[in-house]
Amino acid sequence: MRISVCVVALAIACGSAPPKPVPDSTRQAVEPMPDAGARPANEPGGSGLGLADAGSDVLGAKADAGMAADGGANLRDRMADAGAQATNTAGTAAADVTEALQKLPAAPPIPETPPFLPAVEESNDNPTTPEKVALGYKLFYDKRLSRDGSMSCESCHHPDQAYTSGNAVDPKVGGAMNKRNAPAMANVAYHQNGFYWDGRTPTMEAVTAAAWKGQLGVEKPDEVVAKLNAITPYRAEFQRAFQSDATAKNVPLALAAFLRALKSGNAGWDKYEQGDQKAVSREARRGSQVFQNARCTLCHVPPLYTDSQFHNAGIGFDRPEDQRDHGRMDATKDKADDGKFLTPSLRDVAKTAPYFHDGSAKALSDAVDRMLAGGVKNPNLDEKLKRAKISPRDRRALLAYLESLTGQVTFPKAPDLP
Repeated sequence: MRISVCVVALAIACGSAPPKPVPDSTRQAVEPMPDAGARPANEPGGSGLGLADAGSDVLGAKADAGMAADGGANLRDRMADAGAQATNTAGTAAADVTEALQKLPAAPPIPETPPFLPAVEESNDNPTTPEKVALGYKLFYDKRLSRDGSMSCESCHHPDQAYTSGNAVDPKVGGAMNKRNAPAMANVAYHQNGFYWDGRTPTMEAVTAAAWKGQLGVEKPDEVVAKLNAITPYRAEFQRAFQSDATAKNVPLALAAFLRALKSGNAGWDKYEQGDQKAVSREARRGSQVFQNARCTLCHVPPLYTDSQFHNAGIGFDRPEDQRDHGRMDATKDKADDGKFLTPSLRDVAKTAPYFHDGSAKALSDAVDRMLAGGVKNPNLDEKLKRAKISPRDRRALLAYLESLTGQVTFPKAPDLP
C-alpha cells in the first residue's frame, strides 16, 4: 500500500510544474516535520491511521464533489420545474383565452348611419369592424386605460352631453388643465381637415394615441396593455378583433374604430325634412329661415352643420395679448391662421354648453348673441362674419331651430366592462 501511494505521488509530482525553491531563511525557521505517514496521533493532523488520513481526505473531497454534483442536479431540476410551471401557466392562460373566445357573444353590428348623414371615410390601415367597435366602446369608458386608473375618455366626453364634458376646460391625469374646451365626439369622424380645434392631428388613430398619452397620462403604454392582457375577457376581445393580444398600437386602433361608429342624427329637424310635420314646432320652422337669412349657413353647412374649415371669430381677442389662444397658427406657424379654430358642428348644440374653444359662452343664447354681433373685432376677423340684426321674436325662433338639431347618438350609454 505504501509503495502504491508513493508511486502515485511520484507520478503526480512528475506531471506537475517544478516547485519554486524554498528560501534558506524559511528552511531554517521551520523544524523538520516527521513523515506524514508517521505523524504522531496526538499532533494536529496526526492519526493513528497514518496514511489512511490521506485516503479519508480524498474520500471527503469526492463526497464534496458528489454533493456539488447533486446540488447542480437539484438546481437543474428546480429550473426544469420552474420552466414546466411557466409553460403550464402559459398553457392555462392560453386555454382560458380560448375558452373566453368561445363564450364571447357575437359583436353587435355597427349602428346604421342616421338619415342624411354621409358615410364615414374608412382607414385603409384600420378598417372598421364590429369586433373593433365593440372593443373600442369598452376601452373608451374604462378608467384602467389611464396611467393611474383615475380617468377614462368618457370622463371628458359624456354620452348625455353629446360626448362633451359640460366644463369650460378639464384636467388631465395628474391635475394639469387643458387649455381648450373638450369638443363633441359624436360625428367627429366626419372632420376632413384634421382633428382638434386647430386641426393639428391628421388621423383618428393619431388623435386616440395622442389622447391616451396626453390626457390619460400613459407614458409607458406597455404597462397598461399588460394589465389589459391580464383580464381574460379583454385579451379574448383583442384576439378576436386583431388576432393578437393588446398592444401599444392596437389600443388606439380600437378607440378610433369606435369613434368612427359614434354618430348623432335623426333629430327632430331631420324627421321634419323626411315629412313628419309634427316633429318640430312652428317656431323652429321660422328659426330655420332666420338661420339662413343671418348667413349662418356659410360656415354651418347642413347636414353636418359645419364646413370643416377654420375661421377667426375673434373669440378670446378681447383678452391681453399674453393670454390669447392663437389657434391654428400654433399648428401651422402661419400668421394668416392666427385666431382660427375649427367650425364646430351644430348637431346636438343645445347639449354641448359651454361654447367656443375656450368655453367662454356659458349658454347657447350667449353664443348666438356673440355670433349675431359679428364676432370680436381683430385684424384677422373672418370676412364671412357680419353683424346681423334680428328681432327678439326671430332670436327665440333661431334658438328653437338650433334645439331641433338635437338628435340620437349611436351609443347612448356606458357598456358593461370586463
